[in-house]
Amino acid sequence: MGNERPRYWFPLALLGFAQLVVVASSVGTGPPGGWFAYAPNHGPGLYQGLYGVEMSRATATAIDLSFSGFGRNDGWLFAVLAVYLGTVLFYAIRAKTTPWWKVALIAVGGMVAIPLADLVGFWEFEIDGDARSAILLTLGLVALAWLDRSVLVLVVAAAFVLCAVVLARGQLALVLSSLVALAGAFAALLSRPKAAAEET
Repeated sequence: MGNERPRYWFPLALLGFAQLVVVASSVGTGPPGGWFAYAPNHGPGLYQGLYGVEMSRATATAIDLSFSGFGRNDGWLFAVLAVYLGTVLFYAIRAKTTPWWKVALIAVGGMVAIPLADLVGFWEFEIDGDARSAILLTLGLVALAWLDRSVLVLVVAAAFVLCAVVLARGQLALVLSSLVALAGAFAALLSRPKAAAEET
């Protein structure tokens, strides 16, 4: 165990690749001109059908705005949940001593708490969807830095929020913050094992 490299390389790599998957899956999938299954308008005075339910242009626009108000690049929140769950399972497997019920409790608790925190950010603070996801991930990185007592992860968290919230928006923010996370993962993998570092 003493010769193992830092465990935090895995969540950092998982975060980077998960966000790149979000970018790849959202390329060329812009809004089709309406929400969900209703067809775009073809002229004034026409009605749009939602599985046989007629709705006016005003009603359809209102629904479209109410859902687009979440303001999130498709899949970013899914990346947050996937990274959290993958990190919990990875740490539990590495620990080998944590009871399965405790792992399940931590996993389910986080999977419930993350969407709730996201809703609070939307309803109470009116934070943009991409920014909410970036903030949630940054808080997760800070918690990871505290758990592993890692200055490197803390630096990654600062650079991550800088790229994802301050410097860029949308897909560019995803790409830049992904590169930050992957750079942190490579730095962790290239670092010397703890036992070797202590011997020198």
